[in-house]
Amino acid sequence: MLINKVEFNPQNKLLTREALEAYDPASESWQKQFARRYTHHSELMNVLAGVEDVNETVYSKFAVSITPYMAQLMDKDDPECPIRKQYMPTFAEETKPGFHTMLDELGEEGDTIPGTSVVHRYPRRVLFLVSNTCAVLCRFCTRKRMVAQPDGSVHKDEIERSIDYIAGNTEIEDVLLSGGDPLTFTDERLDYILGQIRERAPHVRFLRMGSRMVVQLPTRITPELCAVLEKHRVQMVNIHINHPKEITPLLRERVKMIQKAGIMMGLQTVCLKGVNDDVAVLRELFMQSIEMGVRPYYVYSTDMVEGAHHFIVPHHRMLELYEGLRGWISGPAVPTFVVDGMGGLGKLPIIPTYVKEEIRADGQGTTIKCRNYKGMTVEMPGLGLDFRVPSQSHG
Repeated sequence: MLINKVEFNPQNKLLTREALEAYDPASESWQKQFARRYTHHSELMNVLAGVEDVNETVYSKFAVSITPYMAQLMDKDDPECPIRKQYMPTFAEETKPGFHTMLDELGEEGDTIPGTSVVHRYPRRVLFLVSNTCAVLCRFCTRKRMVAQPDGSVHKDEIERSIDYIAGNTEIEDVLLSGGDPLTFTDERLDYILGQIRERAPHVRFLRMGSRMVVQLPTRITPELCAVLEKHRVQMVNIHINHPKEITPLLRERVKMIQKAGIMMGLQTVCLKGVNDDVAVLRELFMQSIEMGVRPYYVYSTDMVEGAHHFIVPHHRMLELYEGLRGWISGPAVPTFVVDGMGGLGKLPIIPTYVKEEIRADGQGTTIKCRNYKGMTVEMPGLGLDFRVPSQSHG
């Protein structure tokens, strides 16, 4: 049996700019707004100017889904709007000859426990993929192999076997619920899954959740949902924001509700060409994030999935972006830049060299050269030595 299917009436869609601008996302339940999602670019042609009339082959590779709330954040006249670029299908998604793509670039399927949706790559922590549904579909999605795909749905029996696996492996201390998006589930369904983990796997010390839906549909965050998360001691919720335009008063209000439930919050960002590959944009994004109590966690390089080649930011540019942050904004606001290694290597840090060991000019040993964010350098010869305390001799 498939789970998490949401029925909707196409007549509920807001097909004119006037109707969209008059719509208040907070005026109705998140389920009703979920039902109003745009699922074809033609539905937005009277809402946004300059919508690309993409070929239907785009849909055979990856679907389109946009909530009215996200559509409201899109600049109606500018196709280069950073929100539009993240979610609107484009001719640029056509396969680029010579561009390396894989259905499962991160090698998750190779680390998935048979019969479950648990990816067990690291010794003491697991990724629990509970859903293949998202409120809005990012055009650069790393899990296109399963998200919004009919054959990628997570079945109820898979979830049960996944919980069995977590309960039966006492070395697992950290469980991350992801997907798709766990928050596309009802409160009742989340209550069951989280409750089963807490009841049957008391060895799990850190229970967390990753969700883009908090940003794409903030009204999903309700007192009832927060009560479920608090009840089962979900210790952290990581959200995904790529541009300051996504941080709205409504988002800030709902983030505060999660925090009042005693839950830590972290931020994940994907580095996207034409969206946020700009020092000023990232500085503002991370300072606004830390300002609302959400700690920047990771900045990912764009994964090499089909249809995302136009988003990839070169490695040298990511290094420049990092240098433009460290020392220039608050330390806690500086995330770790990473590339997710192909084939299951995991997250590998992208860090400029600030400290390096060099051979001394006189050839006698080594010294350490340190550079700060302004380019000022200092030599620290003591760090190049290995001081050893002589052992005490006992006669």
